[in-house]
Amino acid sequence: MNDSAERAGCDILILGSGYFAEVMVADLALAADTPVRMVIGGRNAARCGWLALAGNSRAALHGRSTRFDSASVDFDSPDRLDALLGRLQPRVVVQSASMQSPWKVDVLDSEWSRVVAEGGFGITIAFHSVLSARTAAAVARTVPGAHFVNTCYPDGVNPLLARAGLPVTTGVGNVSIYSSVIAGLLPPEQRQRLRVLGHHHHLVQWRRTPGTRTGAPVRAWVGGVEIVDTEALTGHLQLPYRDLNLISGGGAVPVLLGLAGAWSGRAHVPGPRGLPGGYPVQVSQAGVTLDLPPGLTEAEAIAWNRGFDEADGVSVEDDGRVIYSAAGQRALARHSAELARGFHVGAVEEAARELGDLRARLGG
Repeated sequence: MNDSAERAGCDILILGSGYFAEVMVADLALAADTPVRMVIGGRNAARCGWLALAGNSRAALHGRSTRFDSASVDFDSPDRLDALLGRLQPRVVVQSASMQSPWKVDVLDSEWSRVVAEGGFGITIAFHSVLSARTAAAVARTVPGAHFVNTCYPDGVNPLLARAGLPVTTGVGNVSIYSSVIAGLLPPEQRQRLRVLGHHHHLVQWRRTPGTRTGAPVRAWVGGVEIVDTEALTGHLQLPYRDLNLISGGGAVPVLLGLAGAWSGRAHVPGPRGLPGGYPVQVSQAGVTLDLPPGLTEAEAIAWNRGFDEADGVSVEDDGRVIYSAAGQRALARHSAELARGFHVGAVEEAARELGDLRARLGG
């Protein structure tokens, strides 16, 4: 299938053609009440073309005027990436392509996946940051007014992008899983007043066998009243792995439509404005703003989320240093003392190359 995005101008450009993008496309095709043009771009042109065809077909089936096109993307060529963004002039750019599949490290079938399990998912941060950093830089050069949305480990990557001086409006996924699951357990009249704080690390806990979670649980409020024991409410659940995209990809849809000017309202997002962890927000064409429960300050919410950095395996410091947790340093140091020292946000390309060499040696 050839590129179908010759016409200039689009509302949302989705970069990446994996399962997360597939769920977003399927839901976006049905959710927009007004005409919205979207382009799906990636390295696999045939896959992008199929997703565009499927999106248009779903929109037609349900009487929607949403339009999807496809485009080839070369993340290794800044000139080609700039040319694509310059031609399309998207309002919203969504990065969903990464150099590390999260599902491959969840299965302990290689020495690399065992290193990640021991050190924490955060030690893969360089892999998830590289393509997002390249795209964010292209956005800054060619469409500086566009919203940049990163779906790749946004709890950790978005702070890295912000510290590197790159534009990042928000992430999607992660905390929206907890908020939507909790909302589904509440009476319908309470759902619109729900606010949730949650970190990527809670995905690790919610995937564990019921009764075996450890550490502080997510926090949730209905209006101004905090739910005293969210673990009692959700502890019987055990979330799957790849199939989580059915929730997290769907949770991206109102955020993307809001940023494109086709919706406005409350949502839950990770990494808004480059903050660590996930928060309740208000979304509009102007961007995202925190929508915290009464009595909780922004500083308190940020500090609470940062408290999970060590468990997740990585922290991004205010001075731009990316520091692995004690467990992450031990896991990496057995193979490379240099890697275990972490890196500066300005050296993410080099960090990803070195981490890639290790992954190749370990068979991941």
